[in-house]
Amino acid sequence: MTTTWDSPPETLGEHIARLAAIEAGADSVDVWQPMVIPGLLQSFTYAAAAIRGTVPALPLEVVGERAEERRHRLDRLGRPGARSITAVIDESALHRPVGGYAALVDQLEHVLALAALQPSLTVRVLPQGLEAHPGLAGAFTLYRAGRQRAVLMESLTGSTISTRPEDVAAYSGAWERLLGLALPERESVELIEGTRETLCRRWRTSR
Repeated sequence: MTTTWDSPPETLGEHIARLAAIEAGADSVDVWQPMVIPGLLQSFTYAAAAIRGTVPALPLEVVGERAEERRHRLDRLGRPGARSITAVIDESALHRPVGGYAALVDQLEHVLALAALQPSLTVRVLPQGLEAHPGLAGAFTLYRAGRQRAVLMESLTGSTISTRPEDVAAYSGAWERLLGLALPERESVELIEGTRETLCRRWRTSR
């Protein structure tokens, strides 16, 4: 393992820089998000609302900076042939009006555009009505670069990057389970499109 992957961060800035370096060097990025649309796929408006909702004490200028950073993450990762990116989204996130229904409709349109235009991106949806599964423990992202592996584990108070083999193995097993439960890519895109159309009709009739 390289120092970038192994060195524990001492400050928030170092943590963010380390994560950015890992993402930039990864051959594959696998993202699970049970509550909202993953940060890699978020539009600016949706990202700002999500950040404000989870960390309400942040100054508005910091919220804007973080939302803008999220908006560009996939651009950096989505270079043709550079890597594979797979995101599994819980279906409930497609209905949660983060930023309001207009922002949610715009966000779903954004996801559909990314799925159509980014050849390295695969979007899968975990349908509602399933029994307990490992993803209920929270959001995480797996990174692979050659033989190197890392997992980003998210919580209310922040995130942790681990390269411990036992952590990577546990989250890799959870990821395989989620992939086995998720809808195929085409059905996932159709579900997102159908949800967007339903929300559009509901939003227009309520105005």
